[in-house]
Amino acid sequence: MRKSKTDPALIPYFISEGLSDEEIAERMGWTVGTLRVRCSQLKISLRRKVSTERHIALPKAIVDQLQQYAATMGISASSLAIELLEAITRDRLYRAVLDRDDGEAVHAHTLAN
Repeated sequence: MRKSKTDPALIPYFISEGLSDEEIAERMGWTVGTLRVRCSQLKISLRRKVSTERHIALPKAIVDQLQQYAATMGISASSLAIELLEAITRDRLYRAVLDRDDGEAVHAHTLAN
């Protein structure tokens, strides 16, 4: 029994959703080799764009507090978090924000490595 044809137009969508070649092939009902050959024939690039964005998980209580304060400023919680982190990084305010002296900062750095 032959499988019904799967629409290759779905491939760019799957790529944009972050699916791996293996996951896309599975959804299409193909092997990874078949996926690569079909993409080559259709001039569809399987290369992924490298994102410079990183996501950081925060405890819900912190997100709630950021959302409350951000709302008073008329901005999103993520915009507020970015502004805070940019200011801390730009002005090297790590110790001031964390209220630590040099000994604690060195100890924390040693523990992290």
